[in-house]
Amino acid sequence: MKSRISLLFLLGLCSVSANGFIRQIQTINGQSVVYDIPVANDSGSVQSRPLSAESAVFQLYTTVVEANKTETLKKLDEKAVGTYLPAASLQILSEDPYYPARTRADKPYGVRLTVSGLLQDTPDVPDYAKTVYASRSYATSDPVTYQLNGVKGTYADVFTFRQNGTFVENNVLQRLPGDSPSLAVGEESFTVYLNSGTGPASELAKATVQIWPVAIAQVAGIEEGERYTATPTDGRFSVRNIYPDSVTYAQVYKGPHVIGTVGTPLPSTVVAYKTHAPQTAVLTLTDLPGLVKDDGVYTVEILTITPFNNRAPELLAHVTFEVKRTLRVNSMVTTLE
Repeated sequence: MKSRISLLFLLGLCSVSANGFIRQIQTINGQSVVYDIPVANDSGSVQSRPLSAESAVFQLYTTVVEANKTETLKKLDEKAVGTYLPAASLQILSEDPYYPARTRADKPYGVRLTVSGLLQDTPDVPDYAKTVYASRSYATSDPVTYQLNGVKGTYADVFTFRQNGTFVENNVLQRLPGDSPSLAVGEESFTVYLNSGTGPASELAKATVQIWPVAIAQVAGIEEGERYTATPTDGRFSVRNIYPDSVTYAQVYKGPHVIGTVGTPLPSTVVAYKTHAPQTAVLTLTDLPGLVKDDGVYTVEILTITPFNNRAPELLAHVTFEVKRTLRVNSMVTTLE
């Protein structure tokens, strides 16, 4: 029995050209049949082509004009419909509540999958509709611009679900390719789908998490262990990969470096961000002379506060130095008669 359905679409929120189409894919007599339904506006509805199979996949595409003026086809959404199709939803869990989901490269994240509509004990249901699968994929970003660089792939592991219910994994560690796991940048996605074996996989749900690198700080203008006859005035820290939701600052305290010491913040070094991508900053220690008034050993630390670790400050870098303004001169006074 052939039927049609009305397809609702919305392109306006994607900030891309409305010159797109909806691709309808279904398997008939073991062969994939594909229709492309033009979309002339950025919102509205269109009628599908006749549905002649138990299920069909609908994909929404548009064209994106790149910086070099070339046009690239981009898939915006995908839905599967059918008589016996189960339903699935995916949610990324992170210590950072920001949307879209994001986390830091050294922090685990979670995935919550809910499956419903699987009919294991119904003989009329085809076997392929009794199992859903989940795969995990990745896309890497440029470490300087933080923009996706076109390198992507799918991990080998595939997860199988044959029962309805909610499944949660809270300790997912990112596996983006690269030389240093803590500096990984990109995104990972989980996709839930049906596989009929004779046609394209039917995507039921997908969720993506952005992965940002760990911040790095480097000191200049102050040498570790150096003795100064006056408080250094040109010290500075260069910090990159600052987390998008963070407060970063320097503190100073008297004595050698001891993790967990609470010092005096340097007001001129405080930088706070509420944005969508990592940041870079140079923190100049112009407040240091006013806080280092006595001779002795001092430590300056760079700390950052993020949504992770219950927003406790995390140490990025430190430098310890000595100030000794008093010079001792040994001399002898004699008289000549």
